[in-house]
Amino acid sequence: MGWGLVIAIAGAAAAVILAGIGSSVGIGIAAQASDGLLSEDPESFGNILILTVLPGTQGIYGFVAAFGLTIISNFLITQHMWFRLIGGAFLIYLGIKAFVSNPASMSQ
Repeated sequence: MGWGLVIAIAGAAAAVILAGIGSSVGIGIAAQASDGLLSEDPESFGNILILTVLPGTQGIYGFVAAFGLTIISNFLITQHMWFRLIGGAFLIYLGIKAFVSNPASMSQ
């Protein structure tokens, strides 16, 4: 396992873990506020429930980001030879273009 894959997995894990922690904290804060509001107005339970679970969507976003990161890193790792070939060909092109250019005429 190369270092690139290790860093990609660590980044995906960090995305899921930090998003989960943020969601938990957000739901806790919203639940405390909704508990106080429900003690005064029990009729508004449906609206308060929706507002209480909204911070939980951040955990879903973290999971989606981690899933996308693993797919992209897997593609980049499996196709690394093509990226090297295309990058090398582009550098050769730039070198030839710089070699055949006339810098004296470009400064005038």
